[in-house]
Amino acid sequence: MVITSFLHKQAVANDYETFSGKESLRCSVEEKAELNYTLYLRMDALFKNELFIDPGQEDFIDYIDISLGIDVYYDRFFIEANNQANRSNRGSSIGYRLVDDVDYQVDFLLGQSYLDGLSEDTGNLLRNEPSEELRGIRDRDDEINQGFRITRYGDNQAWWIDVAGDPFNITHGGWIVDGYYAQAYQVYNWELHAGIGATLFSNEVVDYHAGISLEEATANRPVYEAGFGVRLSLDVSAQYPLSQDWVFVSGFTYKYYSEAFSDSPLYQRNQHMLFSLGVMYVW
Repeated sequence: MVITSFLHKQAVANDYETFSGKESLRCSVEEKAELNYTLYLRMDALFKNELFIDPGQEDFIDYIDISLGIDVYYDRFFIEANNQANRSNRGSSIGYRLVDDVDYQVDFLLGQSYLDGLSEDTGNLLRNEPSEELRGIRDRDDEINQGFRITRYGDNQAWWIDVAGDPFNITHGGWIVDGYYAQAYQVYNWELHAGIGATLFSNEVVDYHAGISLEEATANRPVYEAGFGVRLSLDVSAQYPLSQDWVFVSGFTYKYYSEAFSDSPLYQRNQHMLFSLGVMYVW
C-alpha cells in the first residue's frame, strides 16, 4: 500500500510496485459512501534544531518518534491525519466534503490545526521531566479552527487554500489563511514529494502561541504581546515500498517564522529544520 498524504486522498494500491498517477489520487463519492479507513504505524529517527528555548534533543529517546495514525472516510465526512509519508503546513483535519469532483474539492473544516501545541513538557512525547526554561508557562493546545478549503488536482500535483479561524473563541479567536502547492514524482518504485507553502496568522493566533502573559512572566521571560505573523515552508520527502505493508519513508522540512514568533521569549530562533528516516506499516 502507498499513501499519498499531502494530496489528502486515500490511495491504496493492490500492487505496490505500480503507480497509477492521477488515478491513484482520486476517490469517487460512491467509493466513500461506506466506511473506509486506513490505519498506519510510523517509526522515525528524527534530527532537528529546536525552535523553542526547550533544550531539545539531549537523550537517545529524543531522536525517536513513534506515531499511530488513521484516515477515516464515511460518505462525505473525513478524518485525515498528518503523520503519514510526508508532512505539510497543516495538522490533522476533520471535515465535510461539500464538493467532490475528479479535479477539485471544496471542504468545510470542522476541526483543523496549523501550529503545534506547546507546554513546559514540550519535546519528545516520552520525556518525563519538564523543561526548566519553559517551566510555569500555560499550555498552548493545538488550535481547533473552522473554515473552508479549496483543493485543485492535476498532473500529479495539487494546491490548496484554507481560510479558517476560531469563531467560537475556543483557543485564540483569530483567523488563518494557509496556501500550499505540492508535486509528486515517480522514479522507478520511488515516490517523491515536494511542496512549498505560506501561512498567515492574525495577531490573536500568534499571541495565543507566542505571547507571554503577566502570570507567565519571570525575570528571564518578560511579558510579550505578539502581532501578525507569517510562516513559510518547504517540504521534500521520499517513500519506497519494502513489501505489501511496509514502506520506507524519509523527509526534510524547513520552516521560517516571522519576527512576531521569533521575538517571543519562548522562541530561540526563527528557522526550524527537521530530517527524518523511518518505516511505516499500513493496514
